[in-house]
Amino acid sequence: MILVIGGLNGFVGSNTTEALLEQGVDCVVTRHKNPEIPRFLEKFVGKRVFIESADATSLDDLRKIGEKHKIDGIVNPAGGFRSADGSPLPGLKGYFEMLSNVFRVAEEWKVKRVLFSSTAGVYFGLQGGPVKEDQPLPLPSPFPLIAYQKVVEIAASEFAKKTGIGAVCVRLMGMFGPGQDPAATFSFVSRVVQAAVAGKPPSFEGMFGGHQSDDGEDLLYIKDMARAIALLQLAGNLSNDVYNVCSGRLTPNREVVEAVKEAVPGFEMELPPGKSPGPTPIPVLDTKRLKTDISFSPTFDTRSAVSHYVQWLKAGNAR
Repeated sequence: MILVIGGLNGFVGSNTTEALLEQGVDCVVTRHKNPEIPRFLEKFVGKRVFIESADATSLDDLRKIGEKHKIDGIVNPAGGFRSADGSPLPGLKGYFEMLSNVFRVAEEWKVKRVLFSSTAGVYFGLQGGPVKEDQPLPLPSPFPLIAYQKVVEIAASEFAKKTGIGAVCVRLMGMFGPGQDPAATFSFVSRVVQAAVAGKPPSFEGMFGGHQSDDGEDLLYIKDMARAIALLQLAGNLSNDVYNVCSGRLTPNREVVEAVKEAVPGFEMELPPGKSPGPTPIPVLDTKRLKTDISFSPTFDTRSAVSHYVQWLKAGNAR
């Protein structure tokens, strides 16, 4: 049984739980404050998905899970820790407590592998591409979350060396789809899809990246991303401990808009032509490791991903 921290209603966590179920693995999932259960997990709760209220920064909470369930592996796609006053200390404290607690129970439970989510934001500012996982990374980070994820990667590597327990970090890039909070996303595609379904013009205020026709990013639908995470967690021996999880291609904004127009008849939107000044904030990533080690390739292209997401929202799901 796999423990998915934040696996009940976190964006990446809930979809990863679904992907693990599709691979035939039952899951224990944690929730901290939000009791909402995504529709795609409802039928499994109490049968193949077992919900435990836990805070990853509490060692006692995690140990109680091990007292009730036999845990063979841990997937931790939980997001960042923020403070109301913007101080970095709560974020740092939260990450270190989470890492320490997950490492301790992983040793106590003798799990096979621990998987942590990281971010392609660690490549921020690099030029060229496709960028491989062994590319030296800049130490300065534009956002605290990116700095913390670099700490997670270093700590996970050292933990694996000392304990012999597999530790994998996945650098996630361009995810969108069911479960994504519309108020928290910096994604062009999510803002356009959600606005089209709601019948409103999209807002790009505070958006990460440009919104002209030739701007774009390395997109991967969340269902494909979750499947890649599940396959990495369940794989036998892996040749690497860090993986880019993405499509490996730049999807231009014009391609996204055309797909949304097809999925939402009557939606109209014209993008400013050309490309925004300056380089793309995060380059396209190399996916050779993912293809070689777990034979992964996306099943959704832009059109089918947007169509699936639109149908999900039209079915009455808020996000």
